[in-house]
Amino acid sequence: MKTYRAFLIPIIMIFLFSCKKEPGQVVGVVMKNVYDNDFKVFQYRVPAADIDVYLCNAETLVIDRVKTSNSGAYYFDKVEDGQYQIIVYSDDTSHVYPMVSKSSSFINVSVGEVVSVDTLDIFKGIGIEKGNATITGKIWLINYKSNGYDIKDISLAQELDVYLIYEDHATFDVRTRTNYDGVFQFKNLIKGKYTVYVYSEQEDALGNLTNATEKVARKKIIYITSDKQEVFVTDTVKAF
Repeated sequence: MKTYRAFLIPIIMIFLFSCKKEPGQVVGVVMKNVYDNDFKVFQYRVPAADIDVYLCNAETLVIDRVKTSNSGAYYFDKVEDGQYQIIVYSDDTSHVYPMVSKSSSFINVSVGEVVSVDTLDIFKGIGIEKGNATITGKIWLINYKSNGYDIKDISLAQELDVYLIYEDHATFDVRTRTNYDGVFQFKNLIKGKYTVYVYSEQEDALGNLTNATEKVARKKIIYITSDKQEVFVTDTVKAF
């Protein structure tokens, strides 16, 4: 009988240790929704790579922190039994605060269990020159004689200021100048509505120049609707 017990005890111990389960695990994904800085025009949605993800307990105290992978995935291991919540930080779309927290629903973790959290979405605002679209144009200058209705010559509009307004902004966002060949370009633009304008001499109802002190803005409305879109525009300005 003693021999039997001595043989049985190691078997029981092996069985108990083999049945012992590891602590729980929590996994999930964070996605990033990118807008313009006004949070009005949606740009694209991508995995939120290399951002901090916090594991909090029922009292919202931080228990652990990890970073997301390139695919936006995160993973917490050795999570003890209990109730938890996942928290990440996002740009504030209302512009009240620089950042706000985004949290998951509370989850219950048990020993040996892998809990998958619903996808969390964060928001990011970017400037208008953080895209891949391009607006290129060419402007001609019509030179009039001093009488305002006889054309002297037509030439390339060199070193002319060209302005760009994004959406409904009150003032221009970007300014550039035409090259020696009358060409201008705005690069790396995000999606949205743009107003390109230059200044020209004022005309009367018959198209004659008025010699007024105040100039008039000649505008072109352009819609960028896709990544890497290229738009070409032409226009003329008039001068004495």
